[in-house]
Amino acid sequence: MPARSAYGLHIRGLDEVAELPATAYPPTGSHPVTVRQRHTPPPAPTPLSSDRMVRQLTDGRTLALDRRSGDAIFYGPPLAADVLAHPYLAPVAVVVNRWAGRETFHAGAFVHSGRAWVLLGGRTAGKSTLLAALAARGVPVLTDDIVVCDGDDVLAGPRCVDLRESIPGLELPTRGVRDATRLRVTLPSVAPRLPLGGWIFLRWGDGPALTPVGPAELLVRLAARRSLPELPSDPAVLLTLAGRPGYDLIRLRDWAALDATRRLLDTTLTPTDALR
Repeated sequence: MPARSAYGLHIRGLDEVAELPATAYPPTGSHPVTVRQRHTPPPAPTPLSSDRMVRQLTDGRTLALDRRSGDAIFYGPPLAADVLAHPYLAPVAVVVNRWAGRETFHAGAFVHSGRAWVLLGGRTAGKSTLLAALAARGVPVLTDDIVVCDGDDVLAGPRCVDLRESIPGLELPTRGVRDATRLRVTLPSVAPRLPLGGWIFLRWGDGPALTPVGPAELLVRLAARRSLPELPSDPAVLLTLAGRPGYDLIRLRDWAALDATRRLLDTTLTPTDALR
């Protein structure tokens, strides 16, 4: 049976999850991971090491990862497979990719002119809402929740966006997931990796407005936002990532402003892409 792929992982154990694209062969550069669940007492937490990690998650479950075997084991009450694929695959992807020397960020990404534009912000910054609004207007979404950078490429995530509430005026078919606390928007297929276009930091305020972030400031922000900072990062990679354009996107807390935000992104990013 074909395995599934997302975040640069070749995943077994979630073979029936439609949100993870099926692959007959491991994508180039992917890392094998087998996802399992155990309803037994977990091992004691361990510090992040080169070969093994055991860490308690925010919901009380424990995740154990073994770099050599590729096993990712969740200890605790059973989870549905589609929830394991999103959002529980995210911490697996973060650790495995950071072990591999890739940079990861808590972020989402959409596609414009064949490049991936990364959206960064806190948990209430509206990343998923903006991504869903873009998807409703035909803009491809590359990933929600976690951005994995492999060199100057951004890797695709699971084909879904989870929302806390519906978006008025947008024709988005959804289904309830995560004990009906989220509305899941299914995304169409997308390329497994795309070159990085740039970085967009979300802010609430009087907008929409898009203002450039200078390279020095962008480097500081990216260095501070990378996942698992206790693992080393290659300064050359961070410099490369900070060499792409960066913007602050200021938005109104108003559903009616979503289309204006989309138009602003399109008009601002199109000239940048056209020069490359």
